[in-house]
Parts: sequence; structure tokens; C-alpha cells
Amino acid sequence: MKVACLLMPHLPVQVERRHNPSLAPFPLVVGGRPWDAGAVLDCCPEAVSAGVTSGMRLSQAEALCPGARFVVADENTYHAIHEALFGAADCFTPTVETSALGLLYAEVSGLERRFGPDAEMIRRLLLAMDEALRQGLSRAKPQEARPAQSRSPEFDVRVGLASSKFVAEQAARAARPASQCIVPSSEEQAFLSPLPLSTLPVDPEMLRRLHLLGIHTLGTLAALPPLAIVHQFGPHAGPLHDLSHGVDPRPISTIKPPLQRSRTRAFNDPLANRAPLLAHTDQMVVELAGTLSRRGYQAEGLRLRLEEENGKEHTSGTSIKPPSAEPDKLSRLAGSLLSRQSPGGPIVSLSLTIYPLRPFHLGTTQLSFISNQTGSPLDLTQPGRGESLRETVRLLRERFGEMIVVAASLLGPPPPQPMQ
Repeated sequence: MKVACLLMPHLPVQVERRHNPSLAPFPLVVGGRPWDAGAVLDCCPEAVSAGVTSGMRLSQAEALCPGARFVVADENTYHAIHEALFGAADCFTPTVETSALGLLYAEVSGLERRFGPDAEMIRRLLLAMDEALRQGLSRAKPQEARPAQSRSPEFDVRVGLASSKFVAEQAARAARPASQCIVPSSEEQAFLSPLPLSTLPVDPEMLRRLHLLGIHTLGTLAALPPLAIVHQFGPHAGPLHDLSHGVDPRPISTIKPPLQRSRTRAFNDPLANRAPLLAHTDQMVVELAGTLSRRGYQAEGLRLRLEEENGKEHTSGTSIKPPSAEPDKLSRLAGSLLSRQSPGGPIVSLSLTIYPLRPFHLGTTQLSFISNQTGSPLDLTQPGRGESLRETVRLLRERFGEMIVVAASLLGPPPPQPMQ
């Protein structure tokens, strides 16, 4: 399998610096002003070096990076740019997965028959993405469209090509701005070896313990026996050891939910009363909840935006815990967000956004194999309980076939072999 990783690093930061070039000399934090109650959406590498992270409170980000410039997030433009990237990749292959804002995976196996060698294919993909970004930005912000004859890249978009998602992503991150990095399968181990352990999805405690043991790179981790790693850190360390070898069995998933879904109502006659606004909000909730139910998604957050006649905007948001697609629950939360707003004039536009989305099955739990009428597991050591187990097995075999449940045998160790 050949996987191309399409990476637009710090997409919101790139968009804001293009919108306002005067921000380029300063560290940049996207998400709001330091005194706002929101959180950091994205930040530049300089701010990351200072300790700022996505999801951090804006006031905390200012304390860590006092020289940074703070801008309010324009999420509609960011998602329009991301959709343009997705559309460009989709023209090359239908197997495209959105992993995060500005991060895509595409399976490109066999495309060399149409586009030539890998380097030529990636070059064409970069050109297609650059053109798609120009068009996407012109639709999102027509006033910022640049002349078509300008051949400089619109944004820093990188492509990494390898045999798996993990190696392709590391290749994309290693590529020069607006360029490509191709890692042949025979060179993947050598490519990964010098990379730091922070490239792995490892928790801080395990990372600390590995550093104490003198393990700082993927190469030193890969050189260790896998059983020793699992014995020391637990079964979850096995896949991490596999990644250090470049082994990543994850397929390209085209059924992942989109990053967000929105509904907007524009009013020719501005609305000054809260009752009609609430009615429109409920209607948008019903539409969005229906979309979630049909797709099998759940929402984890809700955002409401009002725009007054004079152009002033009011935005509020809330988390959805636990994630849900129930119309009643979403309607209550949206109504609560609306009640928090105190616009100073009539409303000309109302928008409701649900994000981020996730598959519904992530919120399910494993049911007990055998339970009593109260729902608690049965104690099979009590008299008569084995009959319930036999009846359950009989029903399973009746429905799914004899081989659905088989008896396991406990075998002892092999006998010792005589010494020669």
C-alpha cells in the first residue's frame, strides 16, 4: 500500500498571517483575545516552544508567551480551506481520510499508471492543492483573492509518501515548506531511526520512564526486544514498538465523520424578539440531529453565532457531555446558549455549529455476556448457574452455527527433550 499524507501545518496560523502580513514577525495565537473566556485553537511554532498548546486557556497562553499576538478564530474560513484540500485529493483518489484540520491521508496505490513516477504524481498533487486553495480562499474571502498569474504557493502544504500512515505523516513533517518527501519502503527504518520519541502517541509518564532508561529515539526503541517493552510498560506499548519499526496496520478510513456541521438562517427582516430566534434555533437543531442520526455520529460541542444589523457578532459555545445526537438535548443546550446572548439590536443572521463529530459506537459499552434480571453479572459458581450458560451457548450456535463457540483446551508444557 502507498499512503500520501497531506499536511498543512498550523492551518489557522497560515490563514491569519496571510490575511494580515504584519503578524508575521510575532508569535501568533489563534482563538481569541487574552481576556476572552475561550481556548487556544492553534498557535505558531514559536508559541509552541514557549509552552502554548491547543486547548489551553487564552490567559494562560499570554502568560507563557507575553509577546504573542492574539486573533479571533475565523473557523468558517479554516474549514473552507480544509475542504479545498480534501477536494483536491479526492480528484486523484476516492480513498481520502480526514484526520484533523489540515491533515489528510490518501491511498495512492496504482496511481503511477496514470500520473507517472511517485515524484511526478506528488508534484501534480501539490499543484492541484495549490489551485484548490486559491479557489477555496477566493470563495471564503473574495476580497483577498490574488491574481491567477501569481505562481508563488498560496500556502505551505507538504506531502509525505510511504507505505503506512505513520511513516507518511513523519515524511510530510520532515518535508521542506510547500514540498514533498518520499520514503521508499526499504529505507523506512533508517528514516524513522533518528526521530525523537515525541513523534509517537505516547503518554507523558511512559515518555519520562523511557528517557530515564536512556531511550530517546525511535531507533533505540526499535532495537529493544518487543517482549521486554510489553513486560515493562504493558500491552499498549506493543503497537508503539511496531510504529518505531514503521509497522502501522491502520487502513485509510473514508467513513470518518466530518470536522463539523453547520446551519445558518439569514433574515431579510431582522428579528428583534427572542421567540422567533428560538424557533429557528430549534428547527436547525432538528435538521442537524437528523443528519447525525442518519450518519451514526454524535456531537461533542455546540456553537451559536448571532449577527446584528450593524455587523456586530455574538458567539457562545458549550461542550456536550456525554456526546449526543438527541434533538431534545441539543435543543436545550442551544436554547441555553441563546439565552446567554444580549444583542444590542435586531438580528440578521443566526448560525448553529456542532463539532467535533465522532462515530456513535465510541460511546457504547460492552454488555455482560450473561446477566440476571437486575442487569448484574451472574455468579456461575452458584448452583444452577451453569444451565444458563449452556442455554446461552445453545442459542448462539442455533443462530450463528456450531463453530461460533468452541471449547478451549488447556494444554500443559511439552515434555522435555532428551539431551543428545
